[in-house]
Amino acid sequence: MTEVPSDDPRKEAFALYEDGRYRESIGVCARMPDDASLAVLVAKNLLALGEYEEAEAQVLDLLVKMPESSYLHSFLGRVLAARGDDRATAEYAEAIQLDPKNEEALRAYAAYFTGPDDHRSAIPLLYALARLSRKRDDAIALMRRLIEAGEGEEALLVYEELLGSAGAEGEYIDALLVAGRHREAATASIQAFREKRDPAFLRQYLAAVTAFDRKGALKLFPHFLKDCPDDDLAFDHVLLLKSEGMCREALEECETLIARNPHPIYKLVACELIAAAGRSDLARQGYEGLIAEELHRMDDPESLGMVIEAYEEFLRKTLRPSTVPPCYLTTVSSDTNVVSLTRTGLFYASFGQTTEAAEWLYRAYRLDYLDGGIEYARYLAGQGEMRECEKVLMHILANIKQSADLVRVADAVIDAGTDWKGMRRLIDALIDRFSAAVRTLGPGGIEVFARIYLCAAEEAFSIGDYARCKECSLRGLDMTRKNLNEFFDLIRRCKEATVAERPVLPFRTAASGRPADAEAEPDLGLDEREEALVAFLRQHRESNEEELRKVLDTRRVSGMINRLIKKASDAGVSLIEKKGMGEHGEVYLYCGK
Repeated sequence: MTEVPSDDPRKEAFALYEDGRYRESIGVCARMPDDASLAVLVAKNLLALGEYEEAEAQVLDLLVKMPESSYLHSFLGRVLAARGDDRATAEYAEAIQLDPKNEEALRAYAAYFTGPDDHRSAIPLLYALARLSRKRDDAIALMRRLIEAGEGEEALLVYEELLGSAGAEGEYIDALLVAGRHREAATASIQAFREKRDPAFLRQYLAAVTAFDRKGALKLFPHFLKDCPDDDLAFDHVLLLKSEGMCREALEECETLIARNPHPIYKLVACELIAAAGRSDLARQGYEGLIAEELHRMDDPESLGMVIEAYEEFLRKTLRPSTVPPCYLTTVSSDTNVVSLTRTGLFYASFGQTTEAAEWLYRAYRLDYLDGGIEYARYLAGQGEMRECEKVLMHILANIKQSADLVRVADAVIDAGTDWKGMRRLIDALIDRFSAAVRTLGPGGIEVFARIYLCAAEEAFSIGDYARCKECSLRGLDMTRKNLNEFFDLIRRCKEATVAERPVLPFRTAASGRPADAEAEPDLGLDEREEALVAFLRQHRESNEEELRKVLDTRRVSGMINRLIKKASDAGVSLIEKKGMGEHGEVYLYCGK
């Protein structure tokens, strides 16, 4: 255990933190309550201890005193991210606004784009980060995003500029492949494999050779697989054989692979190969057995849906049914889970049997209002039953709690091509929900919010409500990075159609800095306990920490107050003020409306 000095509290506190003695470090920090650096250290200790709510409260308290601190916003983002709180993204964004050179915030914020594979939005952030930090890992992350966005030549320029044409062999070879420079990729990858014996380089080599010499690649695979029996490499060989129509050879390789590793995807490809060989009965047994296995495990709904969809395609080719066949109902539909119910409904719909389709999809909705409800709403929209679709979506919106679910619902409906005209109630409900959750939205969620405003603007324009169209266009334009032209076009059309131009966004008063027409408090997105706290203070106007602890049945009053002050500040309103310490703890005054 590290010995720490006792004559200098600051050095002692930091030494204890570095030594992992977090409780002791907090105790030393308490000796100097007015030291800002030690107050930050307390938050670090709390984060290390996993006491995220206390850490958040500590940082929020500091932000009241130092609201322009990029470091504190970034650190708060780290605390929120550790507890899985979506508000982390907003804190990272705020940190970058305050200091564009905040490397931690740039790195973390970019990660929120790459998570949902929004590579185009991540690339500018990663460019800024890589050139600022000059770190190898940041340059590689930028290369990877460029490669996945199909920008192979741009990734190679990054390789030369930021890595000095050294290291990052895998990304370099992938960039060559994406750029179509397959012979260069083959030369580089085989050299890297001979040096490092990593099967990943061998896969890249054979992928490159396949691009310009498929027959040569077919001969090379067995040669390399003798010395390097890698499952991914073997599966690449199976897929190449399959693409060349060599189904018997592909099936033999696939069965050998399955004997080592019975992965569902390998089994699915085996079923396809058996069917291609004309052995329909055996293929059907394979599909049905694989579905039974997936239903038993039920740990990956996405894989189950993919297997069922492949089974449907097989049945169409072999049985040529005019409706859902009995074997499908026995294999898939007899199990009551949302994937089986949804796939059954969609299968019926593909035969034009709308009554049966609606019944199965409604059952999926009743079983799982979110996953089943989204598919049911999509189906209803496709059938033109917009009122029922709106009713289902309103029910889903009333029940979801997480921002990620909110984004998923809106994204799914927009992508389905729903006709929003005449659905003002749904549009307004979505705007209200997104407005309340805006600080918890990641970059993808913000973009979906912008698209909702685009739908709202288009709906308003269609009925001649040009003021609403212009307002929604301006608000959406404020958030989007992707649909700039659509918003500009709507604003232009509004101005052409409007006889007398009137401003639609509120002006700010010189005295308060608040919109002149802001009469009601904005929706701060409070949870149930925060609502109760505000309601109590609104009624009693003033209270203290001890009293609020009893009313709310929690010791975390200080943290809740700090969060409320922060939310109100972000919304440009005053809600609660601290009046200093009293006999029963800190005194709080309600100063809202």
